[in-house]
Amino acid sequence: MRSIILLLVLVAGCGVAGPEPPPACASSARTGPLDTRVLRQVVYDYPASPSPEALAGKVKTVVTGHVTGWIAGPVVEEGIPGDRTRYVLMRTQVGKRLKGAATDVVDVAFYQGAALDDEGTPVHSVADFARAVPAGTRVLLFMNDARPSGTVVEGRPVVHSTPPQGVILHEVTDDPGGRAVGGKDEIFSSPGWNQPCGIDGLIARLYAHGFTG
Repeated sequence: MRSIILLLVLVAGCGVAGPEPPPACASSARTGPLDTRVLRQVVYDYPASPSPEALAGKVKTVVTGHVTGWIAGPVVEEGIPGDRTRYVLMRTQVGKRLKGAATDVVDVAFYQGAALDDEGTPVHSVADFARAVPAGTRVLLFMNDARPSGTVVEGRPVVHSTPPQGVILHEVTDDPGGRAVGGKDEIFSSPGWNQPCGIDGLIARLYAHGFTG
């Protein structure tokens, strides 16, 4: 009887210890706070994916890389004739391809905001976006082929589209390991997205679910 009680005590003690803590996050270069308000000029209503692997299963391409800069994007006539919408492009140097094929540099379009005057000057300039998310910021992108919407009257059509959860930025402030923040919308707050180490934690989860390129 005494040996059985001792065994139960030992088992209970092991249960109290709990799982081992996750490994320490690798340090990343400081970005400072990213001003995602500039990027979020559109409000989305959509069924959010509960995890990065769930979103990866819905898109054609998943890549990681870093922002190299921002450039003026296409001007598109959408809906009402003469009503023009301006876009800015986030240029990303691709580092890893976790799903599908992609060129070495991909562009992601963001709406520049409502026009301030009769000339159609958007509320945010290209420089505003460059300050909001500086060159060197790490990104994780979930992409599909862009579908034409309207008529491009200036610039080139956008090649890639991203769902609302499809632009993930790696913000590094006081925590050198960084954290993942949504570019177009806040990341859906479920355990699947709430990973340590920012983008590195999300990449590790994608790898664990077979998205290895």
